[in-house]
Order: sequence, then structure tokens, then C-alpha cells
Amino acid sequence: MKNRGYYLLAILLAHFLFGCSNPFKEDLGKPELRIKIRDDSGKIISGAKVRLYKTVAASGLTQISDSSGLVVFPELEVALYYWLAEKGCKTNRISQMTLDRPLTLGAVHYGYSVLAETGTLKITTNSSQTFKVSDSLVNIAVSKDTPYIAARRVRSYLVHSSNSNTPGAGKDTLIRIRCGDTTLLVLPY
Repeated sequence: MKNRGYYLLAILLAHFLFGCSNPFKEDLGKPELRIKIRDDSGKIISGAKVRLYKTVAASGLTQISDSSGLVVFPELEVALYYWLAEKGCKTNRISQMTLDRPLTLGAVHYGYSVLAETGTLKITTNSSQTFKVSDSLVNIAVSKDTPYIAARRVRSYLVHSSNSNTPGAGKDTLIRIRCGDTTLLVLPY
């Protein structure tokens, strides 16, 4: 009789270990990314084109924000993603463009982007000298081989530039960034 109890216990244990699925090994599902699109005054933006990509060269996936300003990218791979949202000349280039971490299995991730009217500022020089350039946002050095290119909000900026060989001497110029345009500043001017 004693042996029967051990056999029954062994059979039940074997059935549990080999017959049942492992409760610790569950399919978590692919990650999902939801991005909310607003303008810089907080209004929801519908109809914005949002491109999700892993590298700049990748074509990525494209969605259009719905009436609540939301885009949903379901069934993604576990990876670090970036996004570019645009509507007209408004972009998120000065807002959130990534979560800064890879997506995780079984999770819904949330991002947001603020679209603002932006243009591009490009500062170059043909001189062999390096120029220091500063305004209210940046303090940079521009040399012949390294142009400065940045997205900027639409407005006027007072830019100060000076040759690095002649500290203290410099020139101020007022530039205007226009919506969707590229403003080019060539040093020395």
C-alpha cells in the first residue's frame, strides 16, 4: 500500500512537470508605442504625419494622427525607436523624438511630441579660421569642415560671431528663421 502512494505521487509530479505548460514561460506579446501629438499651445493636432524609424536611413513606418492627436504603432520589435512628426512646417524637431530606451515585450509605451513652427539654421565658413558663434541658445565653434545645422523655432535671433584668433572682437547680426525654410549664415560676413 505504501508503494502505491509513492507511485501515485510520482505520476502526479511527472504529469505536472512534463504535461503542463510552464507558468513562468508566458508569451508577453510584441510591444506597442502610442504617441500623442500637440502644438506648443497644448492643442491636439490631428492629421500629422508621424514616421517611426530605427535609423535615419531606414524608411520606417508611417501613421497619421487621429482626431485625438494619437498615433499607434502596434506589434513592434524590441528596439530603440525615433519618430519625426510633421504637419505643414510644424515639426517635433525641438521636442521629444525618442523614448531613449528600447521597447520591452508585452508593454504599451507612451510618448508625446510638441509640434512648433520651425525652420533650419545652417552656419558655415569657407575660412581656415574657426569661428565662435553664440546666441540665446548655443555657444559653438564652426570650422571649415564642420558646419552647424539645427532646427530652430520661427523667430528672430541675434547671433554673435568672432574669429577664435581675435578674442573679444566680433560682430552681431540679426537673423530671421522662417517656417520651413533654411537660413544660411556664411562666416565671415
